[in-house]
Parts: sequence; C-alpha cells; structure tokens
Amino acid sequence: MSELNSFFAKIHITKDNFDSFLNSKPKMPTLNSDWLEWWNLKEMYNNEDLQEGNLYCYEGSTNESIINDWLESKQSLAFSDYDIKNEIWHFGIIMFAENYLEMIPGLAFIKSVAEFKTENKDDFAIVYSYLWGEEEIDAYIKFENKDSFFDVEVISKDDINAIFMKYTDSYLDKKMEDLTQVD
Repeated sequence: MSELNSFFAKIHITKDNFDSFLNSKPKMPTLNSDWLEWWNLKEMYNNEDLQEGNLYCYEGSTNESIINDWLESKQSLAFSDYDIKNEIWHFGIIMFAENYLEMIPGLAFIKSVAEFKTENKDDFAIVYSYLWGEEEIDAYIKFENKDSFFDVEVISKDDINAIFMKYTDSYLDKKMEDLTQVD
C-alpha cells in the first residue's frame, strides 16, 4: 500500500449521545485479540509484530477537536455530517492514510464511538482504496452490543454487502464533488 486510502463511517447515534461522544476525551486503544488478528492478516513490507507502543490515539482534548483538526486539513478532504432527523453520523476522510500504522489512531477513534451509538446492524466503518479503485479492503469495522470489532473476513469489496459498498462509494462520490468544487 503506497497511495492514500479513504476512510468512511456510517453510525446511528442520538443527538444527545453524539454530543457526549464529541465532548469525550479520545480513548487510548489497548492491544487485544481484535487488533492483533486484524494486524496479522495484513501484508506489509516490514512484517513487524503489533506492539502496545504502536497503538495510540489522536492528541486532542475532545473527540470534537479531532474531527475539527481533520476538517481544517483541507487537503485531507474530510467531512462530518450529522443527520438530526435520521440520527445518523457520516464521517469520512478521502485522503486518509497510506500505511497500517498511520491508520491506527483513526481506527481507534471510530471504534470508540461504539459505547455511544444506537444499536443498528447497518453501521460500519471502512478503509479502502476509493480513489485508486483497488479491490482490497484495509479495515472493516462492525458495531454490536456497545462494542466494535474488525471483521477480518472482509478482505475485498466482494466480501461486503453490495448495498453498503454502493452506499459508501456514492457518499464519497458526492463528498468528493462537494469538497473539490472550485468557487
């Protein structure tokens, strides 16, 4: 992997819980079987073992400050859209990361929303090659019972519900158009 991959999340969350998440401090990930299984399935140039020291979260006083940092980084083409009527948060970064170590704080960030979100089987987060059209999925996160986990059986786009993949591509297409539009 050498090109920047894209990140997208669709999360059902009430407005009150979303506000609580935004005002919470970033949560430091802990090395566990979920992280290890995801890491160990990835093909890397330098196959290092994942260590506790590799896991870190973004620096910021709140989760909202992390989102704002991404939004202020115009070259990242980031967005954060909360649909108050349907209580769905869409968060994405079109120019996200080019290697697995760079992904860790972003993945830790989105995994931490699990304790705040509404239970919904259609919620997910994905890191993949939106811009470059490759089939490989770098990370796919599911949410269940106030927890999040990597779905390590998702290796390519073919392993994802076609409706979810179409939804993701369509949403990113629209945001790409919006964020790159010249005034």
